[in-house]
Amino acid sequence: MISIPLLRNYAKQRAVANEIAGIQKEINDFESKNKDLSEMLSYLQSNASLEEQARLNLGLKKPGEKVIVINAKDMASSSDATAGPEETSNFIKWWHYFFKH
Repeated sequence: MISIPLLRNYAKQRAVANEIAGIQKEINDFESKNKDLSEMLSYLQSNASLEEQARLNLGLKKPGEKVIVINAKDMASSSDATAGPEETSNFIKWWHYFFKH
């Protein structure tokens, strides 16, 4: 008779302990996310972020700095010119790659 209430108490204590552990894990996760967000916020408020955004979005540069822009269209046309004729089979291309170099 005495053991039944003790077992119920033990089961309740275990359930509460599991719930506390789960909530503690959530707290740790939220603290970690909060720290990451704080770091991101401090970066976004810094001059480095402002400079990066000015470079990327507005195309600005520092005095004395040279900027080179490479268009993807130009890259495709230059690689096509060096690739050779398209009629060459894949086998022949591999043969040239391994045995002609």
